[in-house]
This record gives sequence, structure tokens and C-alpha cells, in this order.
Amino acid sequence: MQKQTIELKESITNSVIEKMEEKLKPVIEENKNLKVKITKLENEIEYLKRDKKQNNIIVFGLEEREESTSGLIQEATEIFNKDININIEDYEINTIYRIGKRTLGAKPRPVLVSFVNAWKKKEIMKVRKNFKDIYITEDYTKEVLEKRKLLQTRLKEERMKGNFAYLKYDKLVVKENNITKEKEKEKYPHRRKQHPS
Repeated sequence: MQKQTIELKESITNSVIEKMEEKLKPVIEENKNLKVKITKLENEIEYLKRDKKQNNIIVFGLEEREESTSGLIQEATEIFNKDININIEDYEINTIYRIGKRTLGAKPRPVLVSFVNAWKKKEIMKVRKNFKDIYITEDYTKEVLEKRKLLQTRLKEERMKGNFAYLKYDKLVVKENNITKEKEKEKYPHRRKQHPS
């Protein structure tokens, strides 16, 4: 009798579990499909954010003397022409504005400059080290800035090792310095790999 009761309980339990699993199958499948769609949408949003900022630069250290947007354009184009000898016409700038709220006595707010064409931005980025009083960076999303911040320690470590390292968007690119390797081979010839005969 007890054995029959246990078998009956097991049979009922198995039957209930099978029915639940059958009812849950479409929900689980839908959940999988939704996860795939969400991942796809997140990738598309990231692409759109990246594309929107593709032609932008952020200028730090540009004095706040302008009274209007046209004054800001004039100040920016003058400093580009003076410091890096790149002539920028008004029609080459899509938008330009200061980032943040103005506060008295604070350092100048950064300026976002969006160019009509990516090639003008690239031209400026190539020679940005020649600026005297201002500093220029690319315009990145918050997520990318956080990733870049986290990679700074590894970037410094790689450079300390003598490797050529830099950040490209949100990735760390490291190229081993062959000159350092050659010097090490000359210094320690016994470290050369022995090929089996």
C-alpha cells in the first residue's frame, strides 16, 4: 500500500512537472528571442551613438570671451588657424556650443565642435599636439569613457615595459617594441632559443 502511494505521488509529480515544462517551453523560447533582440538593439544604439559623435571634437581651455555662437565659431577658427595652420570655414562646422552651465570664476567650459565632414576632424586630430593653450579630445559616449578610464593603468604598464601602446576607441592596442627585444638579445645572448637538432 505504501509503495503504491509513493509510486502514485511520483507519477503525479512527474506528470505535473511535464505539463509545467510544456507550458513553460514557449515562454523560455520567447525569453531567448527577446534577449537576442535586446542585444541586437543595444548594438544598433551603440552604432548610432558612435556615428552621431564621429565628426565631433571637444576643445578644452578655450577662453570664454564670446557673446554668441558666431563669436564662438570665430574664436575657434582663429585658434585653429593660428596654432595648427588649418583654415576652417563657417560652413564646415555643423554645430558648436559650450558644454555645461556657466559659473563665475571657474575655468572655461569645454567646447563641442561638430564638423560637416570627418576628414576635417581627422586633419585636426593629427596635429592636435601642436596647440599651445588648448587641449583637444574626441567625443566619446559615457560607456566608452568609462572603459578608457579603466584601461589607463594597463596602458601605463605596457608603456613602462617599453611597448608601443595606445587606446583606440574602447580597446587597448599593444605592439611589442622590437628595438627593446633586440637590445635584450645583445645583452643576454644565452637567452636565445635553442632549436632541437
